[in-house]
Amino acid sequence: MKGRDRGNTRPWRLRGAVHAALALALAFACAGLAQAADTHAAKPGAGEFDIADLLSAPQPEQLVGAGDAPVIAWVSNERGVRNLWSARAPQFAPRQLTAFDEDDGQLLSALRLSRDGRWLAYVRGGGPDAAGNNSNPTGDPDGQEQAVWLVASDGSSKPQRIAAGRSVQFAPQGDGLIVQGRGVGCYPLPGATAPAWCKEALIKTRGANAAAGFSPDGKLLAFASNRGDHGFIGVLDLGKREVRWLGADFYNDSNPVFSPDGRRVAFLRSAANRPGEQFDLTKANPFEIWTADVATGRAQKVFRSSDTAGGYAQFNGAVPLLWSRDNRLIFASEQSGWLHWYAIVPEGGEPTSLSRGECEAETVALADDGAFVFSGNCAQIDHRQLFSVDAKGAGQTLLSAKDEISTEPVLLGGQWIAFRHADARRPTAIAVMPRGGGEPKRIFPASLPAQFPIDRLVVPKTLSLRASDGVTSHATVFEPPASFKGKRAALIYVHGGPIRQMLPGWHYSSYYYNDYASNQWLASRGYVVLALNYRDGTGYGQRFRLAAKQGPRGASEYQDVLAAQAYLAKRDDVDARRIGIYGGSYGGFLTASALSRNSDLFAAGVDRHGVHDWRESAKGGDNSGLWGLGPDELDLAFKSSPVAFVDGWRSPVLFVHGDDDRAVKFSQSIDLVERLRARKAPVETLVIPDEDHFFLRHATWLAVHRSTMDFFRRHLQSGAD
Repeated sequence: MKGRDRGNTRPWRLRGAVHAALALALAFACAGLAQAADTHAAKPGAGEFDIADLLSAPQPEQLVGAGDAPVIAWVSNERGVRNLWSARAPQFAPRQLTAFDEDDGQLLSALRLSRDGRWLAYVRGGGPDAAGNNSNPTGDPDGQEQAVWLVASDGSSKPQRIAAGRSVQFAPQGDGLIVQGRGVGCYPLPGATAPAWCKEALIKTRGANAAAGFSPDGKLLAFASNRGDHGFIGVLDLGKREVRWLGADFYNDSNPVFSPDGRRVAFLRSAANRPGEQFDLTKANPFEIWTADVATGRAQKVFRSSDTAGGYAQFNGAVPLLWSRDNRLIFASEQSGWLHWYAIVPEGGEPTSLSRGECEAETVALADDGAFVFSGNCAQIDHRQLFSVDAKGAGQTLLSAKDEISTEPVLLGGQWIAFRHADARRPTAIAVMPRGGGEPKRIFPASLPAQFPIDRLVVPKTLSLRASDGVTSHATVFEPPASFKGKRAALIYVHGGPIRQMLPGWHYSSYYYNDYASNQWLASRGYVVLALNYRDGTGYGQRFRLAAKQGPRGASEYQDVLAAQAYLAKRDDVDARRIGIYGGSYGGFLTASALSRNSDLFAAGVDRHGVHDWRESAKGGDNSGLWGLGPDELDLAFKSSPVAFVDGWRSPVLFVHGDDDRAVKFSQSIDLVERLRARKAPVETLVIPDEDHFFLRHATWLAVHRSTMDFFRRHLQSGAD
C-alpha cells in the first residue's frame, strides 16, 4: 500500500540574514524538505553524529490490546513512514500489517482491537480545519481524507476502507463497527451478517454525539451528546430505535460507562457554561459521579469531588471513568493535590485510593480480577514507572525499574503486561514482562539501526532551581562530552503545554521524543543544554500546575526561566554571554518573552509556533485560548505578552511556524515578525506551508532541528573555546 508524497515539490520560504545564500542553495536543490535542511546545516565532522542518526529508530506509539485474546497492536513511525504492527503472546513476534512507504504526514490513530483479537480497526489521516480541509502536510493537490480502516491482526488480509470517520469501536458480538465522523454510524465486518440495527446513520439527534460503549449484551449503546454550553447522556435501544436521556439537567454530562450487568450507566457531571463563560485551565473544575437506571432514566449522585479536586488533568488517552467487573467505579481526581486514581462502590461512600504518594498516576489498565496497573512517577518523580494495586487498593507494588520510562500498560490475560519502555539512551520500544514484574523484554524494535549512536548519548542530570519569588522548578541538564574544554555556549529548552513534563530519557510523546533527540544532539556539539520544567507543568502536583499569575495573568513562569539562566551563567563551563533559548508553543511564548524582556541575558533564540499576544488568544479559535480571560483582564494579558516588550528586542531570533496550525494561530507569528521587522531587529524565518502544530512529517522535523543547530552555531559559537 502506497501513500503519495508530493511535499518535495514545494519549497519553503526562508528569510533573514542568510536569505540570499539559502535561496541560491535552494534554487539548485531538488527542493525536498530534507534537502532544504541540508543546505543550511553543518555536516557531521569526524566522530560526530547527525540528528538523522538519533531519529533513525522506529518510534512505536498507541499500544492497544484485545479484550479476550493475548494480542497487542501499535503504530510504528519509522522516519515518517507510519505502519501498523501486531504481536501475540507468548512468542510476541512482531508482524507488519500495512505497507505504507512514504513520509506523507498521514496519522494512524484511534486503534481498536476486536475482543477476540482477530481484527484491528484504525483511523488514517488528520481531521479537518474550520473550512473542512483535512490535514495535508505534503500539499497534495488531490487533498487527503480521514477514514476508518480495518485489517486482520494476523496479516491474513489487506487493509479495507470502511468509511470516513475519526474514531471507531467494535460491536460486542463482533459483527459491526461503530464509526464516529460527522455523525455516528454502523458498518458490518467483512464476512459477517450485519445486525438488523446496523445503519450508516445510527444516531441523528441534535448535538455532537459520540458513541461511548455498548451494554454487555450488545442491545444498548450509550453516547454523550455535547450541546455546546451543556451536555446530555443518552442510551440508544438498538432494537427499538429509541433514545432515553439519563438524568438530563442543566449540566455538562460526559463519559458514560455501563455497569457489568447493563442495568445502569455511570457518568461524570460538571457545571454547564454560563453565557460568556469560557474554560480556564488555571482553575480547578469540581466534578460529580452519577449513576442512572437505564430502564427509567432516573439518576442519583454517587460522589462529589472537593472544589479543588477537578482541574485540567492530562490522562494521556486514559478513560477518566471506568466500571470494573467486580462492580466498582474507578476514576481520576486531584483531591489529594496530586493526580491519582480512586475506587468507589456505586452506592456511594468514601473512595479508596488506588494510587498514592506525592506523585501522579497517568495511564492505567484494569484487570478482570479487579487488579489495577498504572504508570506514574511514584518511585522517581522525574521518570515513569509501572505499579500494580490489588482489588482492595492495597499493596502498591513497583513493577519496573526506577531509572527508566515505562508507560501505557496493557494487560494480557493473567500473565503478561505490554508497555512502552525507554531510558536515557535506549529509545522507546514495545516491551513485555510478566504481570508480577521483572526485566522487560523489548520486542519492537528488536534491535536499533547501525547508525543509532547509543553509546555516545549522555545521561542527563536532574536538579532543582529556586526563582526570585521562592518557587522551586525542576530541570534536566545535558552536558557535552569531556572532550569539550573551556567555557561553552549554553541553551535553555522550554517545553510547550504548559501541562507537560520533560524527562531525563526518551519521552513517550512524539513531539518531546524529537526534542529529547535535539537536546542530545546539541550537547554532542558542545552546548550545555538545560531542559526546564517550569511552574504550570504536570508531574509535580496541582499546586505546581496551578501556580499563581501564570501565562496571560502575569507570566510568573518567566521567573523560572530567569532562574535557569542564572544557574547556567554561574557554571564554570558556560560563557554567560552566549546563553540562548528555544522551545515550541508555550515554549515559544517563553522564548519570545526572554528575548523581548532580556536581550541582555539571552543572546539568541528559536521560537517555534509561540503565543505572542494573549489578547489574540482570548478571542478563541485555537488551544491557546483556554484561559477563560474576561474583558477586564485583557490589559494584563497584553502586559504579560512578548509583544508588550518588543521595543527592547535586540537578540537574533528564528521563527518557525507551519501555516496549518490548529493549536496556535499562524497569525501570532505574522504579527510579531512584522513588529520586529519594522524595528530592524535581526529576524530569520522558517515557514512550512500546510504543516501542523505537531510537525507531522519526518522531513519537517529534520529541517527544524537542522535549522535550529545552524542558527545557534552562527549566533552563539563565535569565539568558542
